[in-house]
Parts: sequence; structure tokens; C-alpha cells
Amino acid sequence: MDRPTTEDDVLGALFVLTQHLTRYADDALARYGVTARQWLLLAVLVRGFPGERPTLTQAARAYGTSRQNVTQVARQLAARGLVALEPDPADRRATRLAVTPLVARTFDTPDAAAHQRAVVATVFADLGDDDLATLDRLVGRCLGTLRAAADR
Repeated sequence: MDRPTTEDDVLGALFVLTQHLTRYADDALARYGVTARQWLLLAVLVRGFPGERPTLTQAARAYGTSRQNVTQVARQLAARGLVALEPDPADRRATRLAVTPLVARTFDTPDAAAHQRAVVATVFADLGDDDLATLDRLVGRCLGTLRAAADR
């Protein structure tokens, strides 16, 4: 007889999924010279702060990690010429992140866009539109709960 799925089962599966997804993304992103963590920070900056230069603290909140972790990833991206770390003119204690034009030249080509669509399609190949919408809704709710807990 099957036992009911527990929260522990789902949480464990999410951690395992994260490991597999990270490895898969690292392999897929190797052609661009970035890791999944680096790509995620670029995505957060480009999509979460379009045309803006967020502070490290703002980027860390959106990325879901510590300021120190974002600083480390941002420095790696800066070494590749993809991000610039700039002092805030109004507050010299704050550092702002600026995406460089190299990001668009690297990721916004027709070949890169097709490759990225294929990578994403592989991850969700077994999910229909309804499943994908449900997953998006559930993940959004979990993220909301975690963000609220972090703000307490």
C-alpha cells in the first residue's frame, strides 16, 4: 500500500531537483562561460531591474541569498566583463551592479536564444500547459512564504 506524500518528501525532492537542475544548467551554460549561479544573477539583474543599477543588497534580496554571496558571484561576473561593480554616488558605502553590453552580445543572439529555449524545453518536456501553470503558482506561493519568513 502506498503511503501519502509528506511535506518532507516534497522538500527532499525539491532539494534533489535543485541539484539536478544546477548540474544540467551548468553544463548547458558552459558554452557562455558562466555557471548557473552566475546566470541566475544576470537574469535577476536584467529581468528584475531592467535599465536599473541595483545595490548589492537589493540584488541579494531578489536573488534570495546574502549580500556576501551576491558580491562573490558579481565579482566573478565582473572578471568576465559581464557586470560592473560601481560605487553609489549618493552613498559611498553602497555598491551598485550594472550589466554590461557584453551580456546582450552573449545571450541575446538568435543562436543563444534558440539554445536557451531548447534547454528550458528539455526541463519542462513532460509538463503540459496546465501543469506548468500549476507549478508556477505553487512555486510562487512557496517563494512568497519564504520571503515573508525572511523579512520577520
